[in-house]
Amino acid sequence: MARRVLEDEIAQAAVSTALVSWRHESGRDAVCLARLMRPCTGTAAALVLSEIAKNPDDAGIASDFPGAASAAWSALGRAADADPSRLSWFAHHGPFSSHGPTGLDTLTEVTLVFDGARFEGDLAGHTPLEPKAAAGLLDGWQLEPVEGALVRLGRA
Repeated sequence: MARRVLEDEIAQAAVSTALVSWRHESGRDAVCLARLMRPCTGTAAALVLSEIAKNPDDAGIASDFPGAASAAWSALGRAADADPSRLSWFAHHGPFSSHGPTGLDTLTEVTLVFDGARFEGDLAGHTPLEPKAAAGLLDGWQLEPVEGALVRLGRA
């Protein structure tokens, strides 16, 4: 669950941001940064879940994306009146995801099905984006850097 939700307006969208936690399918507590973007134009909303280094290695978002998505939806989606069947989902990894050196930010598009209560899916629904496509989406979304969002949430 999220304790605090940041609400921001950027040029092309309203963005809700929260640090969400859930019980990972591994049985461990897990956390990620969730950002729901609701475009001002008619395009569908997108929810980006960013892996943060705080998570234990066996409790990452990729291995339990439906659990992370369900927690993010509870924290952000219901209040935003977004349609869960029309959301685009992305796993976001980068230097903020690990304590060791990493490369550029990456995005993986994730296909999920909403059963009315929670999201379902598996690794077969994960499609890594090419670096150029990922950079284009990240640039277009104009999201606040993960570290900055964590500071604003009081979780740096």
